[in-house]
Amino acid sequence: MIAVGAAVVLIAIVAVVALAGGGGDEKRAEAPPECVRAWNSDPAAVAFGRHNYNGHGYEGALVTYLTDEAEEVDSPELGRCAVIFPAQALDPEPIAAGEVLRAGTWTPISELAGVELTRVGELQVLAAGAPNMRLGSTGRAGRALSPLSSSRTFAATVRGKRAVRRVVGA
Repeated sequence: MIAVGAAVVLIAIVAVVALAGGGGDEKRAEAPPECVRAWNSDPAAVAFGRHNYNGHGYEGALVTYLTDEAEEVDSPELGRCAVIFPAQALDPEPIAAGEVLRAGTWTPISELAGVELTRVGELQVLAAGAPNMRLGSTGRAGRALSPLSSSRTFAATVRGKRAVRRVVGA
């Protein structure tokens, strides 16, 4: 009887851990090249990236398209370029959570009219599940992350910056 109870507890723990992984194996499209180019060619965006890398410890991001309501879409005809930094909860500095390209200017997602901070936090969790871009210490967008390396990278980020560099360099 004790063995059966222990097996049930073990199965429950495995299920919780698997669900807590938050989609780390989710297939994610590559970072849209036009969004990466727009980020890297804008000195303000690069400075923002440098701040996020050095001040917040972000070493990757999800580059995608967002609507004005901060909903993810898969085409530039439906949304604008966005760079979202991965976290398990909203960054304490909400403007650091990510930016969207509006009328040629990168704007914090948290400053979009009508977008609640809870939505910004949800986007950061989404980014944690499948980042698709590396962020360099200079703040520039780097090479793309594959779905496998993105989940390994985020898992290592939780344990600290040194581990991330070891896993990312692998």
